[in-house]
Amino acid sequence: MFSELLLLSVQLMVFVVLSVPEVEADSGVESVLLPCRTTSELPEDAKVEWIDDKNTNVHLYWNGSNQLKEQDWFYRNRTKINEEPLKTGDLSLTMIEPKYTDTLTCSVYDKEGNILMRKQVRLKVREHRVEVEEGAESVQLPFSMPPDLALNTTVVWERVRPQFMRVHKYQGGSERPEEQNQRYRNRTKMNEDPLRSGDLSLTLNQPTVRDGGEYRCWVESGMILRKKRFLLRVKERVQVQHQREDIRNSSTDPTPLMADQSV
Repeated sequence: MFSELLLLSVQLMVFVVLSVPEVEADSGVESVLLPCRTTSELPEDAKVEWIDDKNTNVHLYWNGSNQLKEQDWFYRNRTKINEEPLKTGDLSLTMIEPKYTDTLTCSVYDKEGNILMRKQVRLKVREHRVEVEEGAESVQLPFSMPPDLALNTTVVWERVRPQFMRVHKYQGGSERPEEQNQRYRNRTKMNEDPLRSGDLSLTLNQPTVRDGGEYRCWVESGMILRKKRFLLRVKERVQVQHQREDIRNSSTDPTPLMADQSV
């Protein structure tokens, strides 16, 4: 009994130290492949299940077909695996428009529910980083989609962190300044006719340090078509930094101020 427990403990330790492969992708990329392959022969009635770290059903293949009805709505129309994965042993998952960093698990079960294989993949989604110096005339957050979008398409730009704010909205063929936060009033713009061109980029005029943070753009036409996240960093101007340092140093100068005295 003791030897069996010792063996199980060693096996668990080996499982813990095994490294999880990592796949990196930029936010807004069209798709990314999460690899999962085996050389072992799999039974035809096996079930292939992909889940995320919240135990949400990402993709399910069973009875020779994709079980899309079992898929969580968040991943609907955003995943696919190769044809006949049980025959080829290639159980890799293609994630369309990856959105968040996550650890995904691929499991294979036999018809009794016993685990035949289990592998994990770490998906790291990098935010699109944009840097600008305070005092610049403007900064652009670039975002594009295929041209000739439907006329009922809505484009929304938001600042998510550190404080949520509606930055810009385009709906019904025109901009909606009455729906944006007062801080961004008269400071944002998109190109003319963005739905026709597919260029949904946002230009922010006179960026300040206070504008820095995480932004996102989402496009909707009956359903969310696409999202993209940005990290905007507005660097303080060197001249301003030196001025603040001079003020800070003078305020801590231990030498008392002496008034001029005339003889």
